[in-house]
Amino acid sequence: MNSGKIKQNEFIVKFCGLGGMGVILTSIILGKAALYDNKNAVQTQSYGPEQRGSIVTSDVIISDEDLISFPIDQKLDFLVAFSQDAYNSYKQKVKKKGSIFINSDLVKINSGYTNIFQIPASSIAQELNNVKVVNLVVLGSLIKITNLVSKESVIKAITNSFIPRFVDLNISAFNKGHGYL
Repeated sequence: MNSGKIKQNEFIVKFCGLGGMGVILTSIILGKAALYDNKNAVQTQSYGPEQRGSIVTSDVIISDEDLISFPIDQKLDFLVAFSQDAYNSYKQKVKKKGSIFINSDLVKINSGYTNIFQIPASSIAQELNNVKVVNLVVLGSLIKITNLVSKESVIKAITNSFIPRFVDLNISAFNKGHGYL
């Protein structure tokens, strides 16, 4: 059994928001992309009994090691917050040198963190005429800044996660977010 102590080449990403925001799907896409890049990944999720409106979280640990530190008992490397309540609940769990990515259309920052990336993801999604792609806009910015996985692997994961008629829209949203920062 692993000790749960994070290794230097492991990164913990927490996605959080409200039910219906694509929190879990986003983490699954990131986990798949890590596997496509020949890394190891583990993904967990937590949500309330309601289908929409309760806080949803999903963690992804990405590692170059064969054994991944799990369960998570360490501070987060990256927090991705899609809603204010989720941000308020998890911002204190980020490492001092960690980074926070927010949908600045819905989340207002009120902390002293210096590594906060504000993406107007709802506005960008509206430009694409589909508010359901907010999650992929923010994912694009996360990947651009962190290089956790390759852009090509995320696009492959998106392609393999949606039915064909939604693939282009979701790749466009990811690319918009990737190009934003």
